[in-house]
Amino acid sequence: MNPVHQYHQRYLELKSEKSISVDQDALQRLLEEDPAGLNNFYMAALGMSTLMLRLGAVIQLCKKFERLDDQGDALFMKQVLDNLRESLPSDTSWKNLWALSAEDKNWMAPIEKPKNGEPLLNRFITFRNRYVHQLIRLEASFLPQLQASIGLFEELATLTLLFEKGALALKEDKYFWVQDGQALLLYPYVQPGKEGQDPYIFQGLYHNKSKAHLLNLRLGDEVDQPAIEHLEPTFDPIKEAIRGGAGQVFDHSERIAYYQSCFVGREREKNAILDFCTKSDDQNILCVKSPAGMGKGALIADVIQKLQSQQTQVVYHFCGAGMQNSLHAALYHFILQGKRSQYWETEDETIFRKLDRMPSKYTDAIHFFHSLLTEHLKLHKANKSGNLVIIIDGLDEAQVAYSQLKISDWFYTYNDKEEPEEDWRSAANIRWIFTYRCEDDGNESFYQFPKMKECAEIELLQPLKGLSAEAVDEAFKDFKVSTDFKNAVVERSKITQ
Repeated sequence: MNPVHQYHQRYLELKSEKSISVDQDALQRLLEEDPAGLNNFYMAALGMSTLMLRLGAVIQLCKKFERLDDQGDALFMKQVLDNLRESLPSDTSWKNLWALSAEDKNWMAPIEKPKNGEPLLNRFITFRNRYVHQLIRLEASFLPQLQASIGLFEELATLTLLFEKGALALKEDKYFWVQDGQALLLYPYVQPGKEGQDPYIFQGLYHNKSKAHLLNLRLGDEVDQPAIEHLEPTFDPIKEAIRGGAGQVFDHSERIAYYQSCFVGREREKNAILDFCTKSDDQNILCVKSPAGMGKGALIADVIQKLQSQQTQVVYHFCGAGMQNSLHAALYHFILQGKRSQYWETEDETIFRKLDRMPSKYTDAIHFFHSLLTEHLKLHKANKSGNLVIIIDGLDEAQVAYSQLKISDWFYTYNDKEEPEEDWRSAANIRWIFTYRCEDDGNESFYQFPKMKECAEIELLQPLKGLSAEAVDEAFKDFKVSTDFKNAVVERSKITQ
């Protein structure tokens, strides 16, 4: 069965039967002559849209879980847990799950923000909340909003194409989404009812999380289920995984050790970065960029080691595979590194609680990091510069894997709708370093790096050039090494990142 098709057909039938359109006069007549019929149309439209939101989120969620390796992506699992278990799932929670899980471009389109406006699913949730709470009613005084909502439903109806070639199939008492010859297990988020074969979709945990509510996808009735039967056994492995995942301080020691073994002949570049790190001027953002293979990672690894030996406070993140390849994960890592290194003042009980259980939403994590940097930074006595250095190596890797997150996100404040409100700038003693690939044509606009006066310009690093034979000669001037050895050093220094 395809429940989306059934709900869509009901929507189309009522739209045709009642001649629903955005025409103002026609809508006015319906309000006056057939408000019950118009209400039936709205119930069908809301039912169709809500079903697509929730079933779509579940399908994308299960697809992503199926792709995870044995360890999984702990940040993703923490966000699933927070959206489905730790609070009663709202339409916003389902939208968040859709956004967290979707990777196919067709599924990403409804949650992507157009140039001028809001994502489609955001607009639906805003309208639904206002309608449900009677801030918009089927009355003439709300005619403009009702006209707009009819157009919105037309846009939402196009999402049925995402489900068009799929169907729910029951196999051995578990529901699968079958599409393009592939069967995707939807358990436990879609389950058969105890009587009959109707599919029920998980709605949330209630009564102190002891009961799960499930909604019939065909008839719309709800049933209760002890959470321990299906949902809790599913969440338990997630809870175990995130103990070492979303709460993880990444260990980059092997990567740094490898880079250190390759590092030679970059004294001028290293000293330029170290000088930047200990300054206190307003140009506190530094980009180290070059085409691939110029040794950015090795250079940064040596800088980190030097800063640590000088007792300059530093947090750093090397973008890598899976969870590490995310600016959201980098934020978590910086916060946890700072906590482990005692960089944050924790006398404030609110801060202490947040460090124990960090916010899951990306914008909330950004706000929390801003707060730690501006109000709760604890400078150590041995730190003579009075600076904190923040380093991300391999920004291009994060961009490829999670293109919807931009480094410019970190330099804004946000409102309750997760919309950027104002520019945010850190104090001069917060020194930011980002390394990333820049192609020979100089095009780097896809990083959406903030263009601001706080960005330092250092010719040696923008771009970073390849390790020269002259630099290697200088490094080995006190040693008797062959030309072949020095040539090998030049080649080995060409490390991607």
